[in-house]
Amino acid sequence: MAPRGSRSRPTKRRPEPPDLPDEFAAAPGEVEGGDLWDCVEAGAEVQVPERVADLRIQESRWVGGDLTGVRFTGLECRDVEFVHCDLSGARLEEAVLTRVVFTDCRLTGTAFDGAQLTDVHISDSTADLAGLRMTKARFLLVENTSLRGADFYEFDGEHCALLGCDLGEASFDTARLRETDLHGSTVDDVRGVLSLRGTRISPDQIVPLAGGLLDALGIQVTERPAG
Repeated sequence: MAPRGSRSRPTKRRPEPPDLPDEFAAAPGEVEGGDLWDCVEAGAEVQVPERVADLRIQESRWVGGDLTGVRFTGLECRDVEFVHCDLSGARLEEAVLTRVVFTDCRLTGTAFDGAQLTDVHISDSTADLAGLRMTKARFLLVENTSLRGADFYEFDGEHCALLGCDLGEASFDTARLRETDLHGSTVDDVRGVLSLRGTRISPDQIVPLAGGLLDALGIQVTERPAG
């Protein structure tokens, strides 16, 4: 018999899903600063002002929400699911998101700069030009999502995965990535490729990534000089 305490816990591989209730109450018809949404379901009819301060959402769902261009300050979301929502150009700087899911959402140009993302899952969405500058992420999973031109400057990520994503022209300058997977994603036009140190890729990504590495290292491939 193995000694007590010798069994190791299963290694965590994916973000923890939101802990959602079986039933939801109706969300308020309009978002107001300082609101606490608890166990509610919001729809497309909810009115959202251009600026929202100190909104807290927990154990709730938002389906079809129009949040384009909204500037959130002090946003906190815990155990929340966003489905078919449009957050294009929304500002979520320094937001705190824990066990949050974005499914089939528009995140084009959405700013998560300085945010804290823990157990966040983004899937089947569009997040071109998204801003993740100085974002701190733990167990962030992005799947089948376009991240063309996304800005990961000084992104601090651990146990993250960008799977099947379009990373064309995405910038990872001075990013810190630990235990991060890039399988199935396009990596040939990635900027700041030296900051991908510590990531995991599949064999078919070696050649596309090699060109960027050669450019970053200043290595030129030329013909051997005659004579």
